[in-house]
Amino acid sequence: MIYATMKTQITQLFRGRNISTKFESYYMNASAAELIDPFIHQHRYELLINQNFKCKGKNIFLLVFIHMAPDNFAGRNLIRSTLGTIFSFHSKRIESVFVLGKTENTTLQQEIEHESKRYMDIIQGNFIDSYRNLTYKLVFSLFWVNNFCKNAEFVIKMDDDIIINIPLVVPYLTEKLKTGKSVDVLECKTITENIPVRERNNKWFITLEEYPFTKFLPYCAGHSSIMSIDVVRKMYRASKNVPYLWLEDVYGSGFLSLLLKLDMLMPKFYVEPVLNGLYEMPCSLFYLNILKNYNNSLEMWKTITKYEKRLNCSV
Repeated sequence: MIYATMKTQITQLFRGRNISTKFESYYMNASAAELIDPFIHQHRYELLINQNFKCKGKNIFLLVFIHMAPDNFAGRNLIRSTLGTIFSFHSKRIESVFVLGKTENTTLQQEIEHESKRYMDIIQGNFIDSYRNLTYKLVFSLFWVNNFCKNAEFVIKMDDDIIINIPLVVPYLTEKLKTGKSVDVLECKTITENIPVRERNNKWFITLEEYPFTKFLPYCAGHSSIMSIDVVRKMYRASKNVPYLWLEDVYGSGFLSLLLKLDMLMPKFYVEPVLNGLYEMPCSLFYLNILKNYNNSLEMWKTITKYEKRLNCSV
């Protein structure tokens, strides 16, 4: 069975209670003045576009929310032609939504609204969609799941450069349900020993006021993560009490998971670059299109579907 060896290869990277008490104390004793962000702490999200029917009355096994720039029409169409063609696998219901922030371009907004009416797979929040607002987008995603898809078993967060290996992901998560390991699930490609960038002209520059420590906690690479529904609920509630940081991956899977005492796990078969798996049997849960070449994504999807019924992964 392909999962017999998988279960032994999940590596525990850290337990929140063993992380520096200095960091934990700093963030657990935040003053009221640090908890005033209208989106992160007060959850004042409004839905400019919603799909409240997506999960209603359905037994959702897996919800996938895809973070996408408003003007990336081609990227959304690519995912619709791949992941978006699968609504059920092994009798497990799958739903996916694209998560957007708002744009101040009236013409672009009209095009998005037209697209949404046609495909009914876009949700849009009332925050400006920008790189510096990715944490808003993350918490907005948690907000939407908590309000409109709380009946899902598992949730995957992904960016537009990820291809999900559904024939492997669904049985992998099904095994968790069967073995009673479907609670407190947070799995991803983990980043450890990363340090804040202090050069002002760098895209990732972060001030000492924003983050006063010399290292980041372990956190999930922003391109994808797997969560059980209870983790989504806990993270959403916890965000009200954790000071804001614009680095979405550090904030979400670093700050929130620490204070929730979650174990962050990284399966060894979690992710590979697309070029490594284009024509081989696909034995990773995710493939990352580093070059952002749409043809490579399509070829990778063809490989996944080619091996769908004869997948024999020994990982």
